Amino acid sequence: MVRCLEEERGNPASAHRSGQRARRELERARERVAELLGARPETIVFTSGGAESNNLAIFGAARAAGSRRRIVSSAIEHSSVLAPLADLEARGFEVVRLAPDRDGRIDAGKAAAAIDDNVALITLGLVNAEVGAIQQVAPIAEAARRARAVFHLDAAQAVGRMPIDVRSLGCDLLTMSGHKIGGPSGIGALYCAQETQVAPLILGGPQERGMRAGTPNLPGAVGFRAAAEEVASALHAETSRIASLANALLEFLLGAIPGLELNGPRLERVPNTLNLTFPGVLGESLLMALDLEGVEASMGSACAAGAVEPSHVLVAMGRTASAARSSLRISLGWSTTDEEIAFAAATIARVWRRVAAAEPITETRDSGVAETLR
Repeated sequence: MVRCLEEERGNPASAHRSGQRARRELERARERVAELLGARPETIVFTSGGAESNNLAIFGAARAAGSRRRIVSSAIEHSSVLAPLADLEARGFEVVRLAPDRDGRIDAGKAAAAIDDNVALITLGLVNAEVGAIQQVAPIAEAARRARAVFHLDAAQAVGRMPIDVRSLGCDLLTMSGHKIGGPSGIGALYCAQETQVAPLILGGPQERGMRAGTPNLPGAVGFRAAAEEVASALHAETSRIASLANALLEFLLGAIPGLELNGPRLERVPNTLNLTFPGVLGESLLMALDLEGVEASMGSACAAGAVEPSHVLVAMGRTASAARSSLRISLGWSTTDEEIAFAAATIARVWRRVAAAEPITETRDSGVAETLR
């Protein structure tokens, strides 16, 4: 990226020499990103990130759908899917939101049964952002193909954490995010099968197959390429290593914290994501206390006006609002070390004991856990 910033100042759309050098860099990046998906380079449209890719997929497919007015999705999608769907619903589209099971998985048979000739789009997360559950999409892809509906997968949480092949998945559109695989923020991509019709959101130029006007983010694309190359060369080894670290952390915490619960499946999930319900504490209190101790986690929910809303994903999975507010998401990455896991494990257990003793919540007091801590 530094080399690109220093040496490649041409516009990839320009015909002069520096523009063509920039164009070659952009197309090399497109090739490497496509290889991660088993796709052809011309099917990759660079965007500003996962949110834009999801918006382009959803709005673009809906606008190109003609008379079809139904969309099939789920209740546990990322906000960059939920918000466009709500907008389309307000404009007269019917949105079918499938409920997950307690592990955050969508029943593929029920999803397939909801797809008929009036469905314009099916949009689902391949991996759930909060609990890491991997969805089984083959029956859904087949039903979409029979109905000639567009099938979109939000794979921002999947690429770089599991092998991806768009032909095996059977999707027409697929979202990627550069920073999720170790690239820079501000760059993403949408895989768009060549025969799939998607109306552009940004007009004013022929860039990116006419699907996204404007000068592309060349340094971002180059960084995306570098991350894609690392993923391609080390995915299996890193996935196994991270799974081992995550399992060690989970087993330690389950032994150290009575009543701790894992949200999501033990199997069929990406290994880097642990969503845990901590008994006897409010999640935001534990989150802040851990941050002060050097452990960074998240609640997987938005903060507004100082109030933390319970995770819509956990509530849809059947958790109470109280349990959802007591849950944190802990994520591991390629830079995570054995030493960091050991530090995190000891710190999380110690800080939980302190926070739970200081502010036991009603449900925990009733169960006797708070009394045990005292």
